[in-house]
Amino acid sequence: MKPQSPDPASILPEPDAETITGTDQSEAIAVLSRDLFFGMRIRTALKQLGYSMMLVKDEASFVSALEDPSSVPVLGLLDFNQPVDWEAVSRLAGGAVPVVAFGSHTDIEGFRSARAAGVTRVTSNGDFSRSLPDLIAKYRREPGDHS
Repeated sequence: MKPQSPDPASILPEPDAETITGTDQSEAIAVLSRDLFFGMRIRTALKQLGYSMMLVKDEASFVSALEDPSSVPVLGLLDFNQPVDWEAVSRLAGGAVPVVAFGSHTDIEGFRSARAAGVTRVTSNGDFSRSLPDLIAKYRREPGDHS
């Protein structure tokens, strides 16, 4: 009998936000990504860089995570390889937590929409994957800076 692959839904639990922490990681990065496998790659990279990850499944949870004074992350990462409610995301424009959005280099409308929503930086998937440590270093806010 052939072993069954795990159900992808069983890999990540269902709650609105999952905090994945390492040993003494205290700085969190909120991630909105509906791509399970890319989300896992981001989690692995963040963990290697010493960050915990708050994985959220929708725009409302992403906005809440970035506005919650009790657990304000140092950065938000937004995957626009799937449709995004840019109107909801626009509430974050000029907020305390910078947002880096990434998507396909061919999605010109996605790039325009992200910029119009006021995200801090818009980049292609390839650049995001190659430059994640640099993007974090450049755009993360200092912990405790809620201005």
